[in-house]
Amino acid sequence: MQGFPQPLLQALGHRVPPTLHDILYAELAHRTPAQLLDRIERRWHTRWSHAIHERDEDDRRRWAPQEIAEFLVGRGPCRNSACEDGHLIRDSSACPYCQKPEHRFVPGIAEAPATSEHARRTAAEIRQAMVATRSGRTKPTLRPGPSPWPPPPPPSQEP
Repeated sequence: MQGFPQPLLQALGHRVPPTLHDILYAELAHRTPAQLLDRIERRWHTRWSHAIHERDEDDRRRWAPQEIAEFLVGRGPCRNSACEDGHLIRDSSACPYCQKPEHRFVPGIAEAPATSEHARRTAAEIRQAMVATRSGRTKPTLRPGPSPWPPPPPPSQEP
């Protein structure tokens, strides 16, 4: 339980719903505590950290804190016991049963690692664009199209 993010614990009022205990015990039959902590952290940072503040049109929470906690701990949609969010636990390869596995970025095996020269060149381009925009030398271009606002009324010509 100490692995839950602090904002979620605060939203739960530092009380753990009984259903969450049931889910945790069921998952501990298939995963180690370290694997569950990894699951909670991965899911929190990839989807649920911002969901705790999402509001609907009526300014009500879109997701209840208990629902978020259950999603963080619960099993994913795939029923393959070796699958963890679309990837197999033993070697992190894609699960053959999942239709849409989640993207998992692993910096050590990235296809094209960034070089120092590439990073310097990109940073220089960003700096030049920021300075040009800030100094007023270039103005952002607006896409032409219909305006969402009605046109202003014509000026009245009273004598």
